[in-house]
Amino acid sequence: MASERASQSSGASTPTHEPAMPPIAAHHGAHIAHQAKRQALHWFTLRRSTSSLEQMGVGEKKRGLVLVSQKHTPVFPVWRIVLVTVGGSINSSFLIAGGITIMFGGPGGALISYILSIIVLYTVMTSLMEVGSRMPASVPYYMYGTRVLGQTVGVALAWSYWLVWIALLVYEMVAGGFIIQFWLPSVDRAVWCLLLFLSCVTIVIVDSRLYSPIESTLTLFTIAALVAGIIVGSLTAAGKLGDRKRGFETWQTDDGPVLNGIVGVIGASIFANFSVQGAEAGAIMALKSPSRYSRRMTPIVICSVLAVLLLPSIFVTGLILSYSDPWFDKDTFDSADGSSLTYVFEAAKIMPAAHVINTILLISAILDCCVSLYIATTIIQDLADHKLAPSILQSPKDRDHALSPYSLGLCCMVGLGVWALTYIRETGGFVLLGGVIGISGVIMWSSISIMHFVVRWSKRFRHKGDENEYRSWLFPVGPLVCLVFELGVLTGLFYILAWVGFDINIFLFETLGLFIFIALIIIAAVAQHFGYCQC
Repeated sequence: MASERASQSSGASTPTHEPAMPPIAAHHGAHIAHQAKRQALHWFTLRRSTSSLEQMGVGEKKRGLVLVSQKHTPVFPVWRIVLVTVGGSINSSFLIAGGITIMFGGPGGALISYILSIIVLYTVMTSLMEVGSRMPASVPYYMYGTRVLGQTVGVALAWSYWLVWIALLVYEMVAGGFIIQFWLPSVDRAVWCLLLFLSCVTIVIVDSRLYSPIESTLTLFTIAALVAGIIVGSLTAAGKLGDRKRGFETWQTDDGPVLNGIVGVIGASIFANFSVQGAEAGAIMALKSPSRYSRRMTPIVICSVLAVLLLPSIFVTGLILSYSDPWFDKDTFDSADGSSLTYVFEAAKIMPAAHVINTILLISAILDCCVSLYIATTIIQDLADHKLAPSILQSPKDRDHALSPYSLGLCCMVGLGVWALTYIRETGGFVLLGGVIGISGVIMWSSISIMHFVVRWSKRFRHKGDENEYRSWLFPVGPLVCLVFELGVLTGLFYILAWVGFDINIFLFETLGLFIFIALIIIAAVAQHFGYCQC
């Protein structure tokens, strides 16, 4: 996304600055599924762990998917589901996106945008739980569309989901190079990208289950850092730390707490939406609970924890960081220098904070690269198992191996190919990756809401007497609110294009994901017509 010039007002003066839109948008577009990485890995690890139960005669294997009796199916406790989903929200997606929302909407607009995003997240989770409760246990959640929206659109959604993980894999490779250059700027970034990729391939081949305990530890460490940031920021705003007392001066400018009114809130919501998207996948884990109370409470607990952590953090940051601060005049926001949490610690005169935040971002990039490769490989195997991809990519018949070498090799080759294209023009590559992932997130949330309407109103999805059936109490308001919100996000993206004038980078950032999805629908329709697509 090309740079845009935005004028901000503070007091009597009107400073002008140029926020670097391409790196910002690309970074947060790339992390809209950050939480989904955590959930999806646990989802696929569950499938892997059930193989031992199957060997004991508990379940059976059909078409590459392990089906285990409800009595023996592993159930995730609520605390683990919350840890998995919250961990994605407060990693690099929020550590950097938090400050960017202030630039677009001011301190008040940023706070409103996160409140709206968390509310919409809850509606999406309840919609996904109702849809998932009426789907066969053997159908992965990213293939629900094949049962609800028709095979053509459903297949396009499934393949789009696989492409998102490939794009995330490439993004994490490049992001890891940027992060390491924070310490070693003289070394070519490509060296670090390739070393990171080789390390992740090795980890995935050896044992991807090592990811879970490492991720839990990192999440707890990040939560501690965020809580520390809230405390330090509060003391800094009160004048107990730093060089002066700030109070509510950022809320008392000539423009008020909400910059540019509703337009500013929409602009801030673009990045707030990216931060929390993906957490809805925790609803799938909650559906496995035999307790109706647990299924009802899990979405509430997840959204409540996000509200308790994210809202105070963005509020305190808004007290210290003004939307007109020169800090926003950056070329890139992909290392600790671009984190608003780093700004808060530095305002309190705690200088080593940048290295701590950069370490968190680096570990997160490594883990995300591993899980992106693992999940992309498993998705392509599922597609092959359901006859939506070449049979050579099917899940291995040897139960000692969870990943097919052919599927893993394909994902590696595609990932390296996309990375080679982005390396030719890294900034432009970041823009395109961010656009594809960002628009895909909007499409996913919108499709979940549409599927909710279809499932509730269609007679073929009514299963009377099913004790595991979940019914959203928000219907039809919930999915309707989600659709309106996502439409507002898209409107905000295209408003930026109209605001700064036509620019090819901005145009591709906002439309490439849509073009790819439309192309996938056409390809799926042609394949179905000639009998190559039989789900």
